[in-house]
Amino acid sequence: MKRSGYPLYFDDQRTLPEGFRGDVFVWDIDKTYLSTRFSSMGGLARIPFEFAVDKKAIPGMPEVLRGLRRGPGAEPACAPLYFVSASPPFLRKVVEKKMLLDGVEFDGIIFKDWVTTVLQLRPGRLREQVGFKLAALLTGRQRRPQCREFLFGDDVERDAESFDVYARFLEGELGAGGLEDEMQRRGVPAEDRKLIHQLAAGLPEPRGRVGRIYIHLERGLAPESFAALAPRVVPVKGAYQLALALLGEGLLRPDAVRAARAAVQKRRRPRNGTLEEQETDALARQLLTREQLARLSA
Repeated sequence: MKRSGYPLYFDDQRTLPEGFRGDVFVWDIDKTYLSTRFSSMGGLARIPFEFAVDKKAIPGMPEVLRGLRRGPGAEPACAPLYFVSASPPFLRKVVEKKMLLDGVEFDGIIFKDWVTTVLQLRPGRLREQVGFKLAALLTGRQRRPQCREFLFGDDVERDAESFDVYARFLEGELGAGGLEDEMQRRGVPAEDRKLIHQLAAGLPEPRGRVGRIYIHLERGLAPESFAALAPRVVPVKGAYQLALALLGEGLLRPDAVRAARAAVQKRRRPRNGTLEEQETDALARQLLTREQLARLSA
């Protein structure tokens, strides 16, 4: 486990080949894979006392994660999979045990450093997410500068904004000045902006890019809320619709989509409409083709 200039801890257990240009999947944990309670101070206070069995996965997400790890081909790909969590690093064993229970393999994880944040008298950083996500993504990118990343977040912690700013900077749409402007607009503190600029300046060349940004609609926002960030940002209504979108992108096998659907079906009251309604919406937004959906049903 290593410490960064920005108060976070990161652990990368896999050394990719030099110049690796393949696909890498980076997942936010909270409200994207696990149902955590970062929206209130009471929820923050309970997190350090939770055990692995207390952590609840969003229905269907473990199946999607296992499918991404396996890959879309006939042979298992063991695709690079990394996690980002605003939880404190002393919860690492709890989170890893939960992943073990779910059968989710991964290669690395980044946590927010709560202890340093408190010692620096910066309690507001515990809930500030844009700066944390930018620092986490830039830290991971230094280890795999030329890859194509697919990012997974939610609509609770401003992931769409954070990930989009990161992608635009990575691909040259934003320079250092543009990055500074975007961070100021989103309320990233001056000290954190300085640390993020240091991380950004340390990226080796050439850089890779971001493929897609998938946002889990935990709060129930309409997909149209993210129209200004299309087509890079793709909002999805739960794990099954995410699986459909990944099938359309050529990143999941049909059996992984069926497994996600079966897991979601066990939920008594679907939060995002029936599965048929999710399929209709996915087709309307061109997340996949009718032919792909037909083959899935067959």
